[in-house]
Amino acid sequence: MKGLSTLIAVQALLSTISGVLVSQMSFIGKVGISVLYNEYGIFKIWWKTAILLFAVQLILIAVLWLIKRLLGRRIALATFLLVLLFGLVGAYFTYLDFTTTSHRLMKETFHSGAYLFWGAWAVSCLYFMIVRGGKKQAMEEAEAPFTEPIGPSEPTDAV
Repeated sequence: MKGLSTLIAVQALLSTISGVLVSQMSFIGKVGISVLYNEYGIFKIWWKTAILLFAVQLILIAVLWLIKRLLGRRIALATFLLVLLFGLVGAYFTYLDFTTTSHRLMKETFHSGAYLFWGAWAVSCLYFMIVRGGKKQAMEEAEAPFTEPIGPSEPTDAV
């Protein structure tokens, strides 16, 4: 598929930006993580957060790539739309969490980092919906070695 390495590079950049934004949480958030919620300590260090978010994006890309390669066009498109819908629902629940719970005290940069993650999720889904390729292209690529001539294409003057 064309541009898959570009998509991965864009996801790495977005994950890095998101990791930096999430790590810039409010003082209250840092104290809360240090005292009450130690399991979320990863969010205090930007590069650990970026690696975690990038790993999630890579898993998503791998799943979407497999769907594109193994399923027909219509089923793959329906699956991509379903995964995109999961991302939109995730963004909505993130918004609800940030407006109705104590997470509203975490600062706008933290919120922006979480929303950027869901935006990157949508970018991956849209990429696989737009870019051509998939089951038919994979079948053609698999059959290509068998359609080429085996010997030399030009006659030789062997005596």
